[in-house]
Amino acid sequence: MPQGPISDTCERMDSLRIRPAVSGDAATLGRLLEQLGYPTGAAEIPQRIEKLHARPGTTVLVAEDETGEVLGVVTVHLFQTLHANEPAAWLTAVVVEEKARGQGIGSALVARAQEWAIEHGAGRLSLTSALHRESAHEFYKARDYEHTGVRLTKVFVSRSGTAPHGKGRSSRKGGASGARNRPRG
Repeated sequence: MPQGPISDTCERMDSLRIRPAVSGDAATLGRLLEQLGYPTGAAEIPQRIEKLHARPGTTVLVAEDETGEVLGVVTVHLFQTLHANEPAAWLTAVVVEEKARGQGIGSALVARAQEWAIEHGAGRLSLTSALHRESAHEFYKARDYEHTGVRLTKVFVSRSGTAPHGKGRSSRKGGASGARNRPRG
């Protein structure tokens, strides 16, 4: 068998299991969300998982290796639109453990999310990604995702639970280039 990344990817993919997230994944999911730029305490995760699993048309999936270590997560939301007969799906919170990136885990999670969306009747699967995540954009383009629009966001409540001052975070001094105002996603 050849040595190198291709061999590692094949081995990783053969032993990868994708399953619904559970409360016991909280510590790892908190670490993954922090790597994505969304610091979250592990204590908050079980309730979020429960709410997501209770919502029809939503799933949270994790990828784990042969030892049971969770190495990545993806969330998929299905919703009906006025402009189309079939529902649309939205891919959110896609992240793979830093040490395990480049091994096909993200590809496997996205492929499973696509399967799930199709199984649930979605006519499309969309996502948003922050402007500074250029490598993520290339990842999706390599999987036939197309740049079809622009996401605009208005933040109603800050992460601390208080309403933002002024016209919005992007209009604050420093604009979108400031660390606190950098788009996430």
